Amino acid sequence: MGIRHIIWDWNGTLLDDTALTVRAANAALAAIGYRIELTVEHWREVATRPIYDTYSHLTKTHLDTDQWAEVGQVWLATYLAGLPEVGLNPTAQSALDEAAARGWTQSIVSLHQEQALRRHVTALGIADRFTGICGAGDDWIDGLTKAETVSTQLCALGLSPHQALMIGDMEEDAVEAVRAGAVPVLVPTGDTSRQRLESTGYPVADTLLAAVRLGADR
Repeated sequence: MGIRHIIWDWNGTLLDDTALTVRAANAALAAIGYRIELTVEHWREVATRPIYDTYSHLTKTHLDTDQWAEVGQVWLATYLAGLPEVGLNPTAQSALDEAAARGWTQSIVSLHQEQALRRHVTALGIADRFTGICGAGDDWIDGLTKAETVSTQLCALGLSPHQALMIGDMEEDAVEAVRAGAVPVLVPTGDTSRQRLESTGYPVADTLLAAVRLGADR
């Protein structure tokens, strides 16, 4: 029956916030004594989930409870301070338009804290595009898995999983899509380089608009 619904990841996908993520990571690392000065390119080669593993890799140590708490607090404060500067991915509006023109409904499933997510989506003027906006609870570091949320959304819409396309910027987004039975497409717009995404074996598109069109053909 083809795709009828699209599920968007938020951070690094619809939201063009990777540079801010890296700025916050640098501040968090400096707060615990590691002045690494990450670039976006370096971040895209090392970022993974759970995010604790990324920091362990960068610091070449296992952070203790106090260090990890400091990382979370500094990262969040830096990220929130810079968030008003952040806009949508350059092809987000055209991708949303393309999906709507195809008659698809759309939603967001994110590990971003839900109330903050809803406020930001509204502030950017796109809240009316979505049948659902689902984020995590108060844990900004690891959040929750997405597959169950995706399944719940699709059930509420009366759709089968194979009628949904899920677009994200990390391998984990594709893994969660497959667990839910949805079609995955990955984009190198956020936390992962194109080379790393291609190595996963999942479909990859260069832009959000290209991702919508690739998903429609699958």
